[in-house]
Amino acid sequence: MLQLPKINIKYWMLMIIATTIGEIVGNLISRNFELGYSKGSIILSIIYILSIALVVKLKKNGLLQYWFLIVAGNIAGTNYADFITIEPLKLGTIYGSLLILALLVFILLIWKFIAPKSNLEGKLSDSIFYLYWLAILMSSTFGTTAGDFLSNDTPLGAGGGSLLLLGILAVVFLLDKLNKISFEISYWIILILIHPIGATIGNYISKPAGLDLGNIWTSIFLISLFLFLFFKKAYHKHS
Repeated sequence: MLQLPKINIKYWMLMIIATTIGEIVGNLISRNFELGYSKGSIILSIIYILSIALVVKLKKNGLLQYWFLIVAGNIAGTNYADFITIEPLKLGTIYGSLLILALLVFILLIWKFIAPKSNLEGKLSDSIFYLYWLAILMSSTFGTTAGDFLSNDTPLGAGGGSLLLLGILAVVFLLDKLNKISFEISYWIILILIHPIGATIGNYISKPAGLDLGNIWTSIFLISLFLFLFFKKAYHKHS
């Protein structure tokens, strides 16, 4: 049996940074390293699958393992998104987003059917653990396709898209605090919203339309910020 970290404000802050890292490092691998979307997706898929299997096999459920998988899933999801929307499938950001969202909803319906209601705050069986990481991967892929849609195909741009998504996110947080929606529903909604937020923030920091720091310097900055926040105070998982 495996268990998720404690889900609190610090968790969500780390998640936003991790999704942004995934957006930038994913672009770094496929574009700066010139691996392309197909080779990048294959390599990152192998790393992601083997890492999950190793965690389950060794029953190592520490915070470092969890956040490594989160970042790896987000990097892989970024490459999947570009594989679907740009090359070779060329579906574009609208149809690509709709396709991935449909797959994500299907995964979450399966989750709802087979997973106990309290599983996010308790322990996960191995099968549910695999399903969780598949949902993370699809959330990341959707985040990049939807984030790119807001950044590139709407008048909002990266900055406006980020503000819009952050506003929606604030509403969901408020509904959760007021107990208007269940913890499980709010968790998945927030998780899905955070991924396009990470994509739009990443686009704003790295691209000429925003701060234009580029993929390499943005990656260094975000990884440093993540590590600083992670190690600043003890971040305890459930006992």
